Amino acid sequence: MSKRSQYTIKDRLEQISESIDLIISRCENVHSANEFLLSPDNVMKFDSCVMRLQAIGEQIGKILKEENCPFDKYPDIPWVAAYDMRNFISHEYASVDEEIVFDVIKEDLPRMQAAVKEILQTY
Repeated sequence: MSKRSQYTIKDRLEQISESIDLIISRCENVHSANEFLLSPDNVMKFDSCVMRLQAIGEQIGKILKEENCPFDKYPDIPWVAAYDMRNFISHEYASVDEEIVFDVIKEDLPRMQAAVKEILQTY
């Protein structure tokens, strides 16, 4: 375990997995980015998903700094982009684009979740 944190890589991976599951579940019936803006409930759904994306990026950033980063075996997963998205959300929240968020949720998160679950099997 790194001296930087009380959490292990496994803990962080489990947090990532949980957040991905929640996002995918919450957006199961969202079929376009525009739907996020159609009602107050959907705006709240969007906000909650963006917050979870921020949390995912934070955990990925911590894992990327670890000596034995397990992400190296999965170069096709946009780990660094997820961390960069976290930074963008944190510093430019009002500029977060619902199209990008929608694409990340529908295209990147399922692949990321598969990789995270595979990595978790090694811990």
